[in-house]
Amino acid sequence: MSNQPCSARVPIEELSDPVILVDDRWAIVGGNAATDRLLVDDLDQSLGRPLDDVLQFTDPITGDRRRPSSAEPPTSGCELDSCGPLTVRSEDGSSETVALSVIPIDEADTAAMLLFRPVDTEYDQQRHRDRHRDALYELSIDKSVTEGEFTVAIETITETAADVLGTTRVSVWLFDESGEEMRCVDRYDRQSGEHSTGDRLMAERYPAYFDAVESNRTFAIPDARADPRTAALTESYLEPNGITSMLDAALRDGGDVIGVVCHEQVGEQREWTDDELGFAGNIADLVHRTFRRQQRDRNRTRMEFRRSLLKAQQESVQDGILVVGTEGEFLSYNERFKQLWAVPEEIFERGNEAEALEYARDVLEDPEAFFDLIKRLRADPTATSHDEIRLDSGRILDVYSTPVVGEDGTRYGRLWRCRDITDQRERERELELKNRAIDEAPVGVTITDPDLEDNPMIYVNEQFEQLTGYTSEEVLGRNCRILQGEQTQPRPVAELREAIDEERPVDVELRNYRSDGSMFWNRVTIAPVKDEDGTVRNYVGFQQNVTDRVEASQQLRVLDRVLRHNITNGMNVIVGYAEQLTTVDTGEREAERTIVREADRLIGLTNKHRKIVKLLSEHPRPESIPLWEIARSIAITVRAFDGDAELSIDGSTDVLVDAIPTFEDAIDELLSNAVEHSEREQPRVSIGIEVGETTVAIHVRDYGPGLPHEEASILTGEQRVGPLTHGLGLGLWHVYWIISLSGGSIDVRQTDPGTEITITLHRVDAGETR
Repeated sequence: MSNQPCSARVPIEELSDPVILVDDRWAIVGGNAATDRLLVDDLDQSLGRPLDDVLQFTDPITGDRRRPSSAEPPTSGCELDSCGPLTVRSEDGSSETVALSVIPIDEADTAAMLLFRPVDTEYDQQRHRDRHRDALYELSIDKSVTEGEFTVAIETITETAADVLGTTRVSVWLFDESGEEMRCVDRYDRQSGEHSTGDRLMAERYPAYFDAVESNRTFAIPDARADPRTAALTESYLEPNGITSMLDAALRDGGDVIGVVCHEQVGEQREWTDDELGFAGNIADLVHRTFRRQQRDRNRTRMEFRRSLLKAQQESVQDGILVVGTEGEFLSYNERFKQLWAVPEEIFERGNEAEALEYARDVLEDPEAFFDLIKRLRADPTATSHDEIRLDSGRILDVYSTPVVGEDGTRYGRLWRCRDITDQRERERELELKNRAIDEAPVGVTITDPDLEDNPMIYVNEQFEQLTGYTSEEVLGRNCRILQGEQTQPRPVAELREAIDEERPVDVELRNYRSDGSMFWNRVTIAPVKDEDGTVRNYVGFQQNVTDRVEASQQLRVLDRVLRHNITNGMNVIVGYAEQLTTVDTGEREAERTIVREADRLIGLTNKHRKIVKLLSEHPRPESIPLWEIARSIAITVRAFDGDAELSIDGSTDVLVDAIPTFEDAIDELLSNAVEHSEREQPRVSIGIEVGETTVAIHVRDYGPGLPHEEASILTGEQRVGPLTHGLGLGLWHVYWIISLSGGSIDVRQTDPGTEITITLHRVDAGETR
């Protein structure tokens, strides 16, 4: 059409197509009768109104709005001229697709004539098909779709689909592995030009919609809020997003539905054409191909990663790795395997198992045993083996072999893992020797862990159990202080604690207690065990029973002090009375008697000293002793010594007890002392024998003035080192050691009058061998 302006006197009333005249600001200034098809009001009521207020122009394909600009006068080639078919929508909502031509007019009040001509429907449909085809072709060669990342490809597809169909939004949804949930991986909003993700739809909430997706390739829903397939989405999804119409196409992978592409229309409802349904299906196919390409790329990347990771793992481990295929070909191996077997590189490069085995024959200590193993594994390809193989070089290999089987049961070959354990076996032998030495050491050995709370014991040997009476189960996890008790002196304990705090060795002697409460002298040596960095990781302790040595030393000191004290005093008496004999005095007979008495006392003291020294040096073992016979014999002897003494024996006459052979000296000392120191004219002493299930108690009671506390402490062992003022204390100490070495105990109880001394010994059953 000519761009030259024409006269306004064109006979527009003769035209059957609508004609509207506008001024240079697009205001309506005239028209013909055919405009009734377009205008809601008659032409006269529309005069002077802007064209854009009366009619709306949109692209029938994209839905884009086309509007005249008051800044641009109506001329040919303007926004509305010859731009292809346009949808003209009237104020009442009715619409019509037309071809619009803008014809300039050279008149003062008229700038242009707008000619609205109907569009051929078949032509319009073909135009839509051509655009669909062109869009799909452009997508199929777009590198962002065919080669780009999945996210970029999907965004390109959704943008194109929205522009071609003129929909408000296009989104892509994928099912999770369970098929019970769909997640939006991309949603494109054509109005804002933005992409979003993340929304989720649950099958349990929208079963009808999920069924529709599963059952249809494509389905159009003009009224999405009323359609039973999508009505459940109204409140949670459709209304909040302003959606009125939907066009969906399922994503299918083989026979499975993996998602859906959803075209969403906002505003007035939309009727979808068959061509649009076909285009939506093609878009879904394109999304599926992109998804499949992504999966292939991921699988390829994953496989390459696994292959690289496997190679890196093989080279990073100290083990030799070889994978042999079902035909004997080498599939994979690392450098360490070649080093362990010293196989030349060319053999590995050729990858022939038979050739490698023949070479290995020359480096094996026992080739036949190894080849028997190979035969067994070939006979049973599913078998696993674990063996130690010795090389002729003296090295030892730990060899493990297992079949390589896929998840579907397909067998791909066999894996061999070889580890040089020569040094490990040597260390194990050394460690076994050390452990045996510790376990069987003649002293108690403990190991503690200072990193744990309260530095508990984590190891004790058998000698520790024998020494303390505790089992390992009773002490592991506990601190060594469980051996301390009432008479454990604080000074050596403080020395131990200070040495541990300063992480240095220490050696002390202290009183400890067994599990049964019995006391013993323990020589404890503790030393820190440090790692390569000098950090203390453990403490090792050695316990040695030094009771005999400690007590013997104490006993000798006591004996020395007793003898020096008593002999000095006795000799002073003897010297004094001897001097009296040198003078003329009538009292010489009394002096003689005193000299004799002191000499006898010193002789007796010396005899007791000799007996104690002999006892402590020989440490005689307990044996079975008939208690009644010994008590009766001693009572007869004591009565013969003092005819006025009243002695009685009551109890079992046939009981046997565990005691050392000198046990009768203890009974003799107790009875003799009771008679000698009684202040009664007729001394009275009773012996009672009380038999229990495992013990026998001997009660010796006198009715004299009572035993002084200091002497009672000597008898029970509570006082062991101290000055003794007369021979009686030494005799009581002799009694203590006889009972102690017999494995018994002594208890002293003051009665009114007198004292009761109870000796408890182990009972020997008839027929029991000691």
